[in-house]
Amino acid sequence: MPVITVSNRAYPVDKNQSLLDSLLAMGEKIPFSCRSGICHACMMKADTGQLTERSQVGLSSEKVREGYFLACQCLPENDMTVSLPSRSHTQAIITGKQFLCPTVVALTLAPRHPMNYFPGQHVFIDTGLQLKKECYLASVPSLDQTMVIQVQRQVADPFSTWAHDSAETGQKISISSPRGINLCGSLLDIPNQILIAQEVALAPILAYAREALNNTESSSQLRIHLIHEAPNSNDHFGVELLEALSQMDQFSYALTTGRQDYGQRLDSALSEASSIRVICAGDASFCKPIEETCSLRSGAQFTALNSEFS
Repeated sequence: MPVITVSNRAYPVDKNQSLLDSLLAMGEKIPFSCRSGICHACMMKADTGQLTERSQVGLSSEKVREGYFLACQCLPENDMTVSLPSRSHTQAIITGKQFLCPTVVALTLAPRHPMNYFPGQHVFIDTGLQLKKECYLASVPSLDQTMVIQVQRQVADPFSTWAHDSAETGQKISISSPRGINLCGSLLDIPNQILIAQEVALAPILAYAREALNNTESSSQLRIHLIHEAPNSNDHFGVELLEALSQMDQFSYALTTGRQDYGQRLDSALSEASSIRVICAGDASFCKPIEETCSLRSGAQFTALNSEFS
């Protein structure tokens, strides 16, 4: 049984279970999102030990040489010492604050240095007040002049309390370099798509739809239906953007409250197309039933953006 050492803590692990799942089960805080090797959120570095080829698929040759790997794709075959990659941070200033609905606030950020990012990626925010959080980016670089994150108010979450009640324009914070999947670079292969977002996880989903439909090479072929689930109608936001996109023949949307049964919706969509791309964003309990529904239909290709980063 391989022994994995992280932060001077040693764990015997099952070689038939992904290293990500093993370390999470041991209580280690490892960032993750898609669990399928696409987003790179769970990237780690092997300080000692041999890596499998599978665990480095999709990484740049430089990162492969430096020993980086994807924990969700690593089935450890030998003892290893591993670590999380250091984050590259830059200072930013909050330049805007807008309440989108009673439970979601948008913060506009101006990084000191220009940052390249893509729909589906996230950044680590450090307020300098012992409050830190990973947040999906809601803005689209090719369409927006500013960088935006959206934060949902949550019980017993000091970061969300800060964002809603204390964050002010002019305040300095620190943000990491973007991490995660470039949705538009990976998921435009299937033109018929259903996008499903849970509450504030609409941020990366709507950013993806905006960018994809603005892509002249792919937009004419796309048919996107976006569904935003929220506890009640007051928690829906971004409606103006959704309505503007719906003026295009390629886009439609629905605002729903409460959990939905997507089996019938998928069956209807698959009766008109041989394959459907389903992109879901939300926590694990939200995404898992949708993934299981898709797995029962051979024409449904499922991708998840997990809003639980650790």
